[in-house]
Amino acid sequence: MLELNGTVVVLLISFLAFIWALDLVFVKPVAKVLEARAAKIEKDLEASKASRAEADLVLVEYQKSLADVRNKAQSIINEGVTASQKLRNEEISKVQAGGRQRLDAARVELAEEKKGLVDQLVDREIELVNIMMGKLIGTSHVASGLDRSQVKKALEEAC
Repeated sequence: MLELNGTVVVLLISFLAFIWALDLVFVKPVAKVLEARAAKIEKDLEASKASRAEADLVLVEYQKSLADVRNKAQSIINEGVTASQKLRNEEISKVQAGGRQRLDAARVELAEEKKGLVDQLVDREIELVNIMMGKLIGTSHVASGLDRSQVKKALEEAC
C-alpha cells in the first residue's frame, strides 16, 4: 500500500507552496490582465453599439435632409419651368399679335392697292372699249353707255 514518509509530505508541501507562489506571481496577474482585456472589449463593444446607433440616426437625418433638399430643388426647377413657360407663352403671344397686326396692315394695304389698280383698269378698259368701237365703227366713238360702276364690278369679280 501507500506509505507515507517524510519525503512525500515535504514533496506535497513544496508542491502546494509552488502552486501557491505560481498563482500569486503568474496566474493572478495574467487573470487580472485577461479580465481587464475582457472588460475593455466589452466596453468597446458597447461604445461601438452606441456609435452604430448614433450613426444610424445621423444617416436617417441625412437622408431626410437630402430628401428635403431634393424636394426643394425640384420645386425650384418646377417654378423655373413654369415661369419660363409663362414667359415663352407671353413672348409667343406678343409675336403672334405683332404678326397679326402686320398681316392685317398688309391686307389693308393690298386691298387699297387693289382698289387703286382696279380704278386704273376701269379707266383703261373704258379707253380700250372706246378705241375698239372707234376702229370697228370707223369714227371716234365715245362709249357713253358704259357704266363705270358696272365695269368696276366686273373687274373686281374677275380679280
